[in-house]
Amino acid sequence: MAFFAPYKYKFVKLLNTGGKNILDVGAANGSPEMFFSYFKGYEYDALDIDEECLSEKGKKLINRFYKADLEKDDLSEIPDNHYDYVVLSHVIEHIDNGEKALEKLALKIRNGGLMYAEYPSAKSARLPSMKGTLNFYDDPTHKRFYDLNKLKNVLSGNGFEILKCGVKRDILRIAGIPYMVVKSLIKLGYVRGSAFWDLFGFAEFLLARRVK
Repeated sequence: MAFFAPYKYKFVKLLNTGGKNILDVGAANGSPEMFFSYFKGYEYDALDIDEECLSEKGKKLINRFYKADLEKDDLSEIPDNHYDYVVLSHVIEHIDNGEKALEKLALKIRNGGLMYAEYPSAKSARLPSMKGTLNFYDDPTHKRFYDLNKLKNVLSGNGFEILKCGVKRDILRIAGIPYMVVKSLIKLGYVRGSAFWDLFGFAEFLLARRVK
């Protein structure tokens, strides 16, 4: 089932720590429900600025919820050297100090654990504008772009090895564009720009493992 999981969760299968502790940073849009539809037996914690972003079903699936402002809080409430997998998908573009956020979250990952980060690329500023976001500036809450090499250096300097990085292109999502277009039209009455993210290379990602 992991093969069909959203890209941000696909790499759970690479864990070799023997643990099953997940921290999902920015857990809105049905993330808990999505995760458990593909993986079972995990301890799933979530971090977000407000618990109201979660559905009632999602709240029941979460082991522990951390209410925190990633831009301002020190995250000391979250245990260090604890998590096997930390997910940070489409979060740092909403804050001004994403590099510092990566540093703080890196401390929460145990040796052998993984971090997955995804964010809009600078190229997204040149894409067509669409409802549901295809151009970076379609979302007024977006604050800034990030440089992939600088983010890699942040994690490398905090004891991580980079396993994979670059433009995110999930072949399954590209193949599924017709389905997403029809689903979006039926459910929303318009086609969401996010349906074309992987086709046009809207986002960049990096996957890193803590080695010391």
